[in-house]
Amino acid sequence: MKKYNRLLSFLVFVLLSVNSLAQKEEVSKDLLLSTLNSVAHLKLDAGQETQLMDYNKGFVDKVYSILDGDQEDKDKKKALKDLNSVRVKDLRGMIGKHKTNKYLKLMEDELKPLAKRDHRLKEIAKS
Repeated sequence: MKKYNRLLSFLVFVLLSVNSLAQKEEVSKDLLLSTLNSVAHLKLDAGQETQLMDYNKGFVDKVYSILDGDQEDKDKKKALKDLNSVRVKDLRGMIGKHKTNKYLKLMEDELKPLAKRDHRLKEIAKS
């Protein structure tokens, strides 16, 4: 019986290890940027769309500078939360409150798969 318990414990350990390794897959900057720039559903005018895409490029650069930094994980998480709240304010100034809320809801849905692949992106996937 002890043999089976050890074997079962070992299998559970291996499965948990594989699962935790799978969650540490990094999402590329280009993939994150293209996801953030998928705004066809919003029906923005050309100027707003260009402004949003330029903003997203800078935002992604800031996200990855935080993620690649030397801070501890809890400090990175806080920095990403702060960056996300600044982003919401900036977006409201750029495209208005209604379109910002619509965009953030769309991005929450679009970013879920990326946040599952790289758990560090969860803070920017929340609206």
